[in-house]
Amino acid sequence: MVKETLYYKNNYLSEFEAIVQDCIEENGKIKIVLNNTAFYPEGGGQPADIGFIDNVEVLDVQESNGIIYHTVDKKVEIGSNVKCKINFKERLNNMQSHTAEHIVSGLICKKFNSTNVGFHIGKDFVTMDFNITINEENLREIEKEVNYAVYKNIPVIINTYSKDDAKNIDYRSKKELDEDIRIVEIPGYDICACCGIHVNTTGEIGLIKLLKVEKYKSGVRIYMLVGDKALKDYTDKYNQINKISTLLSLKLDEVYDGVVHQLQEIEKLKKEKSELKNIIMENEISNFHKQKNIIIEKQNMEMNDMKNYCMKLKTKASNISGIISNGKFIFMSDIVNLKEVFQELKENVNIKGGGNNQLIQGQVSDNFDKIIEIINKF
Repeated sequence: MVKETLYYKNNYLSEFEAIVQDCIEENGKIKIVLNNTAFYPEGGGQPADIGFIDNVEVLDVQESNGIIYHTVDKKVEIGSNVKCKINFKERLNNMQSHTAEHIVSGLICKKFNSTNVGFHIGKDFVTMDFNITINEENLREIEKEVNYAVYKNIPVIINTYSKDDAKNIDYRSKKELDEDIRIVEIPGYDICACCGIHVNTTGEIGLIKLLKVEKYKSGVRIYMLVGDKALKDYTDKYNQINKISTLLSLKLDEVYDGVVHQLQEIEKLKKEKSELKNIIMENEISNFHKQKNIIIEKQNMEMNDMKNYCMKLKTKASNISGIISNGKFIFMSDIVNLKEVFQELKENVNIKGGGNNQLIQGQVSDNFDKIIEIINKF
């Protein structure tokens, strides 16, 4: 673990000065090494800080063999004294999210005798993986408890112990550690080995929203939003529901039942529409005389209706029945090998598609009369 870095000394430091010790270009990337840094490198499920070194944008920060590398978009002169600025809005959300994860994971591990087997702060939400099964009811109970931990504004305690001293502490850890161990404690909720940075008190987390739980591998994955992201999510969803309630002239708490009712009505209308279409098709087709081939052209038909119509046309066509509508076509036959028909059409008209011996469909953009002429050869 990198020691004596500015982000551990002051996790709220957003601006600082440093000296550029190295500027490396490799694999198309430029990486800067500073004599000291407040930029947190990606690790432990927490994303890297972003920001600026002078006017050069910091795109990523990674640690390797005790050295912190800042990936930037331009070269910076070695030996220069630079002013650095962290995007603190992103840093704060990462700290809030990481601290919230400790509370959620600590509670779940205690209540369900489980293990946190994965954690990631993503751009859209935070995910946490556990080796147990948790249902929606469990999730809502946990959500109430973790938000109560926020209200209590508990201090987040961070200490570093030698491996021997840490043996006397009952803490969570995902792996065996052979060096000094940094332990983050939220009294009453969690105590865990962690290299990340956190808010100073739980009250600084703000709102914690556990969005959903889903089966993942042999356990579950929980999705979470924290702080401003959770508030924005709530606001956006409230606005959407409010708009729906206005459209349906319903109270907010009646929206779900109202939407279900509307969907049922839509399905009923779809069924009635389908029945009416069938009646119209059958009436139209009843007026056709039996012929060798019947290919008709219609406007604005959907493919499902074209198939239905074409199937009914087969009762009047001894060889081939077909529909062409707005550049789409479908032909059917129980007698003629339609693959041969399609090959003949491909050689003579602008057509795309495919099928089998009894049905071909696709798109065609040539003259209708020309297509009829070719089909009538069969």
